[in-house]
Amino acid sequence: MRKLIIISVALLLLTNIIALAGVAYNRSGTALTSIELTERELPVRYFYSRNDENSGVSLTLSWQVLDPGADIEYLYRSHNTPFWLNDNKLTELGFDMRKINRDTKQNSLHLYDLSTVAILVLEYQGESYRKAMQLAELKLVELKKSVANDPGDENLSDRLERRENQLARDKIAASRLFAIDAGLDAQALLEKYPDQGNYLFVQGEIGLTWREDAIEGRIKQLLIQDVHVPLPFSKQISSYSTGGRYYDYNKEPIAPRYRVLLNIGKRFEPWVEAVTYKQ
Repeated sequence: MRKLIIISVALLLLTNIIALAGVAYNRSGTALTSIELTERELPVRYFYSRNDENSGVSLTLSWQVLDPGADIEYLYRSHNTPFWLNDNKLTELGFDMRKINRDTKQNSLHLYDLSTVAILVLEYQGESYRKAMQLAELKLVELKKSVANDPGDENLSDRLERRENQLARDKIAASRLFAIDAGLDAQALLEKYPDQGNYLFVQGEIGLTWREDAIEGRIKQLLIQDVHVPLPFSKQISSYSTGGRYYDYNKEPIAPRYRVLLNIGKRFEPWVEAVTYKQ
């Protein structure tokens, strides 16, 4: 029994040493990129403990994709198919699209087992965000015309009200991070997108799905979805747990109350460099 306890403790210590070594390596040298994001992109996720002085806060990395052809009511399109994730890009990422397209005609279920890990490029307040807002505005104008042509249609009137409310909320609280590219060569992506203040690089899982008789790529998840905020940065953020949430579907959205300077290290893992608060 004693021997088993010793082995268990030794394994636990070894696991912790490996984990700490990974963190140290990730943060060694100069950060690959640094970017300042707001509460819109990094809302509070949950608390490890409110009373523990060694505890911290976890923030969720909120992001979107642009799909200009989609007739959607909400701007947010995370975990879906961006327009650039086509057959050519999927081939670059290692998918044998010729074989996959051929085999899928016989069995589409195998698609959901296929995935790969790639480096995703998330653009902050860039062209994709501006296009998404423009599309939302245009769809709102079209809906207003439809309501004007058929004022007695209550369904159209309800849709218009929802879209007006949602667009107003998106302008205040929706994430401005959009996935715009993916690749396997980290250095090539860093050279392609050199402006550190506008791009965030993270690892993500890309898979395949079947929609309207066609194979599509989709971003299944980011490998690191949460960002830990240690003390002392987390002290004021933790106070928001008892106050108003910045984004709630049943309440008025709150303008961002903090900004986070986020570094990305050698293993494409983030850490918090600094936090500033709205005065």
